[in-house]
Amino acid sequence: MELIVNTLLHFLDGMASNAVYAAELRGKALCISASFSLHKNVGRLMAQVTALTRGEEYIYPSHRVYGPTESADTPVCRYSKVLQAIMADHRIKPSISDIKGHSIQLISILDPAIEKLLQGENYFELHQALIRAEKKANEDLAELTKNYGYHYVFRIGLMEYYMVRTIVENINFLRPEYPGDVYRVCAQTCPYDAMEKRLNLNAAEKELIIGVVDCHPDDAHRFWDWLERHHVAYNVMKACIALLNKMQCAQ
Repeated sequence: MELIVNTLLHFLDGMASNAVYAAELRGKALCISASFSLHKNVGRLMAQVTALTRGEEYIYPSHRVYGPTESADTPVCRYSKVLQAIMADHRIKPSISDIKGHSIQLISILDPAIEKLLQGENYFELHQALIRAEKKANEDLAELTKNYGYHYVFRIGLMEYYMVRTIVENINFLRPEYPGDVYRVCAQTCPYDAMEKRLNLNAAEKELIIGVVDCHPDDAHRFWDWLERHHVAYNVMKACIALLNKMQCAQ
């Protein structure tokens, strides 16, 4: 791993200092190199360098773009007391990055225990998937900010949603005796999609899904428990959006 890191950092330093490259490209190379000194994650470094060489976008601006006067006219500001009460009820606690509206970087909430489940190519593919998910997450956050103004629950909720979805698509929760990784990942999307459409599945509904997927009940319930723990902020975000729409229509 050390050889890989040194090679990639040498490549980035060479690109950043080479006037042949466009200033924007050199700036991106410098940004990747500088960010690695903070996150120290080899998988992310590899995924970012790959995105850089392919000309893909992976650096996004801050989402809190409104000044004090402009933000006062946004729905999140007009109904800030209601939203704050919801945050308190559900114990949604923002980080400094959430409050400031920094761009979404999923690496900041990636559980090391989850990451260690993957090796080799699968490890790299997870970080590539996270880079792609960040693009969609930042686009969604920009759209929500445009429609409602910026609120940290949007950032927290979208980070949670895209992290969970990426993990579900790349990591198996079902036992190894099923016929291959691809089958197990596909099979577990069934209980995931069910909970995505209906948060509080009753016991009978869960048993029906377990029968359709033909998996061990313990695996399915462990998977659902994990989903419930990691979908709290996302569900709060959806409730806030529904409430904002309703209150605006009532005006």
